[in-house]
Amino acid sequence: MGQTTTDHAWSEFWAQQGPHGSTGCLPARWQSVFATLERTWRTFASRLPQGASVLDLATGDARVLHWIGTTRPDTVLTGIDLAPQLPQPPPGVDLRPATAMEDLPFPDASFDAIVSQFGVEYGDTPQVAQEIARVASDDAAVGMVIHRGDGAILSHNLARAEQIRWVVDEMGLMAKTKAALNDEQPPWPDATAMVAAIVEQGRAKHGDRSAAWEIPEAVRRSLLMGAQAGDTVAGLAALLDRIEAQARNELARIASLEAACATADARDSFFGAFAAAGLAVSETDELSDAAGRVFAEMIALRRA
Repeated sequence: MGQTTTDHAWSEFWAQQGPHGSTGCLPARWQSVFATLERTWRTFASRLPQGASVLDLATGDARVLHWIGTTRPDTVLTGIDLAPQLPQPPPGVDLRPATAMEDLPFPDASFDAIVSQFGVEYGDTPQVAQEIARVASDDAAVGMVIHRGDGAILSHNLARAEQIRWVVDEMGLMAKTKAALNDEQPPWPDATAMVAAIVEQGRAKHGDRSAAWEIPEAVRRSLLMGAQAGDTVAGLAALLDRIEAQARNELARIASLEAACATADARDSFFGAFAAAGLAVSETDELSDAAGRVFAEMIALRRA
């Protein structure tokens, strides 16, 4: 399976993340979201049989396996992800990068539990469901935390996408900055002042610490530091290209998030794919943050 633009965006994302403490698609200030997720998976882990073998689909930074493993040190933990580059996994986790959910490299009935957090809905649901059913033991527990289109995660990320498009496309920050750099000599005071003005426009239009503030502020600081370090215009232009590439990678990730929400929200076809594979929904539970905002849903499945 070749790597799409979205796959590349997620590979870049995970390559830049630290260990399992990274915050994924939410700002670090949303700590209650992570607390709810951790509590959910620790409860799931507490119900597993002794020595259970656990497979995590689209594991990312393997934080779910970290929570399961620290709750139940007797479990045997394996994680797969399509991204070819992933952060260092927690101790005791067998991590398999560049591995598709639709084509799992494991024998039939290999696992006592199969889990996924914001993963299954990114794949080809019928194929993923068939693979889950194939590698699950007869009495395996299947637990999935899935996105919701009406959830706080998507709304936060759609707002962020709007902010990124404003600064990168509507304001044309990178092109304007490159042109301004070419029009004057270091330390480029006019170019820096122009970028600083966009920083303030972004703050006024979208708020302090928004992407509309964050991206031009990164450019402004780059110009100041570049002047102090004696950087060339060519060097700064290359840095601006990298900043823009990161912004467009984030837009690709948000687009894939929106598509994943749509997949999960089409409940008849989504759950129907699992029913066709012989897996029935046994329990559902809405997940909310401390402010009461629903952000996801925990789905438990068992063989029908």
